Amino acid sequence: MDPDWIIIIFVKSIMSTFSFLKPANQLWKDSKIAKVKGRILERVTDIPHEARDNRHSTELLLLVCNMIEHSIDNKGRKDKLKIDKKCLLVEIYKGLFGNISPADCEMLSKNIEFLHDNGHIHRQPRWKVCVYGMVDWVKRKVL
Repeated sequence: MDPDWIIIIFVKSIMSTFSFLKPANQLWKDSKIAKVKGRILERVTDIPHEARDNRHSTELLLLVCNMIEHSIDNKGRKDKLKIDKKCLLVEIYKGLFGNISPADCEMLSKNIEFLHDNGHIHRQPRWKVCVYGMVDWVKRKVL
């Protein structure tokens, strides 16, 4: 085969994936929100329905808040590209429980402030996340 044809085939295979094109600005923000929301909803719906049935559960709220905290990093972003974590939490709760009343939103906001003020919502260090990830991977492969 001619070397020119190999180069052309290689370039066509790269161009067909469009991996060099990345969404920017508002499109990036919207896609990030959708991806995080989908991952968190998938993870929370794996919990049995009886355990996640109570929408006022502080433990469920803490779990979702910590998932959001680990998924979204607003440091170094412009103000218009920062993702509002409380709005994302409300969207996730709407996905879990259907419609949420304004009173429920107010209660969620107060509970989030309580958890945040008492230091329950926090990011784990990267080394801990890596260790937990490796242990989880080994458990899945061995068991």
